[in-house]
Amino acid sequence: MARLITRKIIIMLIILALLNYVAYHYALLHPRIFFSPAGRPVEVEIESHYREYLQALLAGDLGSVGNTPINDIIRDPIKNSLLLLATAMLTTIVLGLSFGFLSISRRTRRMHPVALTFLAAGSSMPGFVFGAVILSFIVYRLLYSANKKPLLPISGYGLDNHLILPVLVLAIQPTFHLAKVTAGLLENELQKDYIQVARSKGLSWPQLIWRHAMPNMLSPVLITIGESMRLMVGALVIVEAIFLWPGIGRVFLLAIGLRLDARGPGQFFGNPNLIAIIAVVMGSWLLITDLFTSVLAYRLDPRLSRAAEETEVTLA
Repeated sequence: MARLITRKIIIMLIILALLNYVAYHYALLHPRIFFSPAGRPVEVEIESHYREYLQALLAGDLGSVGNTPINDIIRDPIKNSLLLLATAMLTTIVLGLSFGFLSISRRTRRMHPVALTFLAAGSSMPGFVFGAVILSFIVYRLLYSANKKPLLPISGYGLDNHLILPVLVLAIQPTFHLAKVTAGLLENELQKDYIQVARSKGLSWPQLIWRHAMPNMLSPVLITIGESMRLMVGALVIVEAIFLWPGIGRVFLLAIGLRLDARGPGQFFGNPNLIAIIAVVMGSWLLITDLFTSVLAYRLDPRLSRAAEETEVTLA
């Protein structure tokens, strides 16, 4: 366990350092993309500038945009994005596992053909497509219905109905992906001999799943949950832009100059300190999720623990 955690942390630090370096240099090496507010290309001695930035970063100074410290700029957006991700992840775990279990026939112990088609279609559909369909439905309903009140808020921030659409769009593809993997694993486990023995003892369907099948599925299910987090972080920027959610993904779009409105670049545009720290923040979410799911899978799956112990004995 200690070796696993140490190895993961070392890899995490290396990747985050590379993300910071690449993002910072990307902002400075593309003067045709990133311009100063005055409209002139940003011209600096890149390496010396980066060394100065790195020294300040190690001292706890993230820099500033104008007169506003970057700490103040990203604090609330990070909280808002984490709230959105946590809600979407909880939704994915609950619905994904439920759909996966419900996709298996109790009689044949195999996946329903309709469920297989449904899960395959859902896991291959990008969340922003689903979001566009929902938004189109709401807009057309407002235009052609006597009821001019929208079913759900289509933009803005709030710990109420404002969460529903962004969470649905963010969680739709990961949910179906988790359901598909869970159903496939469960179907495979239910065909094995130890399940036949358990059935002969008169165990109920929930007992077969939770007491016998689920422990052997736990490791790949946890890994799939980690993959779901990667899908969510990848879609976070688009979802926050579509629904005007004031999160870190929306700040990132403003920093790289991509806007859904017709306005010109704002004060965040092209700031290398801001772009670099956002890249590190979003990368750290992925890496921490990978570390957490790997450690949890190691702890809960006895086969991984035994394999690690046998490896250590062999090396000794």
